[in-house]
Amino acid sequence: MKRLLLALLTAGTMIVSTAVQAQDHKTLGIVALLANDALNIAVIGGATDAAKAAGWDVKVTDTQASADQANAAMNNFAAQHVDAIFVLAFASSSIGSGLAAARDAHIPVGTWGGEIVPGIVATTSGRQVGDDSVKYLLEKTGEKANVLAMTFHPGKLCIDRGVAFDEGVKGKAGVKVDYSEVVAPGQVQFGNATAAAWLTAHPAGGDAPLAIWSCWDEPMQGAVAALRQAGRTDVTTVSINGSAQALQLVKEGDMTATVWQPAYQEGKEVFQAILDSMKAGESWQPKTIEIPGVVVTKDNVDKFMAEHPNGM
Repeated sequence: MKRLLLALLTAGTMIVSTAVQAQDHKTLGIVALLANDALNIAVIGGATDAAKAAGWDVKVTDTQASADQANAAMNNFAAQHVDAIFVLAFASSSIGSGLAAARDAHIPVGTWGGEIVPGIVATTSGRQVGDDSVKYLLEKTGEKANVLAMTFHPGKLCIDRGVAFDEGVKGKAGVKVDYSEVVAPGQVQFGNATAAAWLTAHPAGGDAPLAIWSCWDEPMQGAVAALRQAGRTDVTTVSINGSAQALQLVKEGDMTATVWQPAYQEGKEVFQAILDSMKAGESWQPKTIEIPGVVVTKDNVDKFMAEHPNGM
C-alpha cells in the first residue's frame, strides 16, 4: 500500500510539473507576407533566433501576400492562445480583424513595417531605405530621366518605400515615371516581363537617361534578366533589401545598386520589444524601431560582403 501511494504521489508530482512547464513554455506566432522572400526569411530568422534564445517556440504561417490569409492566421493564433504575434509587412489597416482577435485574447502584436495602432506594441520603418534608394538613383541619372517604378501595395514596407520614391521625384519635371504594380507570387517573372516591354518602348540612345526602380530585389532580378536578354547596359537599376542574389548581381555589374535593410536585426529587436512590453505591462509605450541601411554598389560590394559573410 505504501509503495502504491508513493507511486501515485510521484506520478501526480510529474503531472503537475509537466503542466507547469507546459504553461510556462511560450509561443511566438509569425505571420509572413511571403515566407520564401529573402527579406522575410531574414526577419523570421532574427525573430526565431531571439525567441528560441528566450526559450520560446515559434510557429510561422505563410500568407502568400493575402491580407485575408493574414487575418485568418492571426485569428488562428489567437484561438491557439499563443503568447505573442509578429506580423510581417502588412499595413495595420489591412489586419483589423486579426488585431481585434489578438486584443480580445490579450496577445501583444509586433509588426515589421506596419503602423502603430491599438494592439501593436512595436513596429519598424521602411522609409529610410526608400529615401536612400531614390536619392542614389537621381544621383546617377540626374533630374532628367525616364524611370520604370515597380511598386507593391499589399506590402507595407513597399508602401513606405513607394512614398519615399514619390516624394523623391516630386517636383522634378524632367523625371518621367511609368508605374507598374508587381504581382506576387511570381514577382521575378513579373519583373522580367514588365522590364522587357518597357525596354522595347524605351530604346537605347534616347534623349534622357533610363532607370528601373523596384521596391524590393526580386522583381529587379527579373528586370536584370530582361536587360541581359536585350543586351542593354544603358539602364540604371536600383532596388531595396540587399538579398544575396541582388548583392551578387551588383558584384557582377549587372545591377547598379541595392539598399541593404538589416532585416535579421530588425526581427530580433521587434521580438525584444515584445518581451519588454510584456514585462512593462500598461506602462509600455509603443515604439518604432529604425536601423539605418547601406547603399551597396560595385564600389563597396566586396567590402560589404566581407563584413556580412552570412548575407542578410
